[in-house]
Amino acid sequence: MLTRIPLLILLLTIIIGAGSLMIERIDTPVLLSDNPLQLAMELMNEGRMQEVIYLARFSRQYLPPDPQYSALQFEREANTSLDSNIYLLERFLAGALTGEATNTPELAGTMTLDMLVIGDIRDLLVQGYKEFDNGQGDEVIMGLSATGLLLTLVPELSWAPALFKTFWRGRRFSIPFQKLIRKTLSDARKTGDYRSLRKMMSHFREIVDSLGTGPAMTVIKRVDSAEDLALLASRVKIAPVEAYTLTSINSAKSLENITTTGAKKGKLIKRVKLATRQQKLFGKAVGLIPVSWLAGVFGLSLLLAFYVITKGRK
Repeated sequence: MLTRIPLLILLLTIIIGAGSLMIERIDTPVLLSDNPLQLAMELMNEGRMQEVIYLARFSRQYLPPDPQYSALQFEREANTSLDSNIYLLERFLAGALTGEATNTPELAGTMTLDMLVIGDIRDLLVQGYKEFDNGQGDEVIMGLSATGLLLTLVPELSWAPALFKTFWRGRRFSIPFQKLIRKTLSDARKTGDYRSLRKMMSHFREIVDSLGTGPAMTVIKRVDSAEDLALLASRVKIAPVEAYTLTSINSAKSLENITTTGAKKGKLIKRVKLATRQQKLFGKAVGLIPVSWLAGVFGLSLLLAFYVITKGRK
């Protein structure tokens, strides 16, 4: 029996570990890889006030008070900055005149001209000349500008080309999603079937309408597929604060933690915690293990432990 003690200890350790992981996976809090208030302070220094407000509100609602940062103070300062009409006007005009944006007001200026068709003509001229001169015109910008001109009379689509172009200019898309945009646009132009493009553009409009242009630019970086885009669009409508924070800090996949069951209580996420250093290091690897595998390891180890104990009594 003594020779089997090390094996028994190993089996019991596996049983406890697998059981603990199963419990955590079934009833686990949402782990944030970064502190929202630390991120809010960085974004405030960059002038990204809309995003500061989302992070501050999320922290006040879901996390215990932080001794180093005041969520309420962040929110107040951000709101004060957004009320500065001179700042907003300067940035708005800069975006409208250059067609390029680095923050929300500039992006709004760029998009405004695009909504008025002027932006489409400007981009066709600029990118068309570049293509003619040195072959370096942006095919996506040209394609979306042409699409915008063709679809100006269709209200639900008139926003889409401008959204795509401004996000595209700012390199806000992930590489997988860039490929999807090219393919969707190419298929629409070749076949004349705009249904997939219409759906994609509709999701973009919902995201920007719900979050604002600046926050939307941030979360779009986390979108890799049409499924991610659809999930983000559905969640920002019911929970913009939660959707922005989870996507910007974690990933679009984490939006599945947002439900409507807690709407009456004001909380749409069951539990939220800041991840420890160990959880950051090993959390992703553990999260890839299916619960069924953990259950299998748990059951097999339990049977082996029972076998070792009963055999030792004989």
